[in-house]
Amino acid sequence: MFRSRFSGIAAWLTFPPFHPAGRAFAWGRCRSDPAMNIPLIHAPALPWAAETTPILAGFECGRLHWNGHDLLHSTGHLPDAAMAHHYAVAREQGVAGARDGLSWRHDIAARVGAAPPGFPVIWDFVHFDAPPRPVQHAVACCDALPPGSWAIAVNEPSVGRRVSGMTPGRATDMALRIMAAAACLPDPPCFATCDPFHHLHPKVFRATDRLVASGHVRMVGVNYYPHHAVEPLHRVLRAVADRYRLPVMITETGWHQGLRAAHRRFPHVRDRWDWLAHVRAEIALSGVPVAGLCWYPWLDMPAWDDPAHGRWPCGWPGRQA
Repeated sequence: MFRSRFSGIAAWLTFPPFHPAGRAFAWGRCRSDPAMNIPLIHAPALPWAAETTPILAGFECGRLHWNGHDLLHSTGHLPDAAMAHHYAVAREQGVAGARDGLSWRHDIAARVGAAPPGFPVIWDFVHFDAPPRPVQHAVACCDALPPGSWAIAVNEPSVGRRVSGMTPGRATDMALRIMAAAACLPDPPCFATCDPFHHLHPKVFRATDRLVASGHVRMVGVNYYPHHAVEPLHRVLRAVADRYRLPVMITETGWHQGLRAAHRRFPHVRDRWDWLAHVRAEIALSGVPVAGLCWYPWLDMPAWDDPAHGRWPCGWPGRQA
């Protein structure tokens, strides 16, 4: 069982930011010349801290566009079902926080209210299910959140139409609209990004570049899975930290037991505990003060195409529910 030890606010989360383009700043030079004199600002502190990178529980909250499979329903992660129990178990396992979602198809206020009081949650506003009115949905989410909350506007904007039902351009535009709408409200959440970084080809940075350049992003999220990995995680973390100069978090990682691609790429990893140890070693090797490690998904996932067929063995290696 993993136990995190708390030591107050993460005071080390003070980084120089990525400078938005067009504000007397050539951001192309920023990436190639780290010695540039860039003004410092204080990034908001996250509400957890630990001697090692804290673990967060990630709850699947998407709805698949091709078959209508709502993962909140198939996992029972609902306020009137097992949501409270899931949080209780995750806290017993020692997590420092969670990542969850506020679908426009569900009662947003009820979902926020089902999280334990004072327990930090990063809320996805859109997760593979575009709301018909993104701005109105953003306002409803912001109104339901307590002050000082964290959010992700759109999950994985780069994954494309086949998975999310949206092109990368449309998903990124939607995230920008959501964050801009939230910024007009009295107490908006702090926004993080969340996108796959399995290699370092320039195209993987496109969506995050646009989102960070808006000035609304306070943390950059890295999704990294072994069955897709090309570049070692420590190089990915270092590249992302150097490029954006914002706090970095692993917003998704996990081990899908039995996937040949994962076992082929990482023959030393036998199971989910081994993958957790590997990720921790890569974080240490990177030298990046990673703000959190979100095990995703926390619950073994119902098969996407046929949830009645069974569950994929990819959830937390300890007790899940």
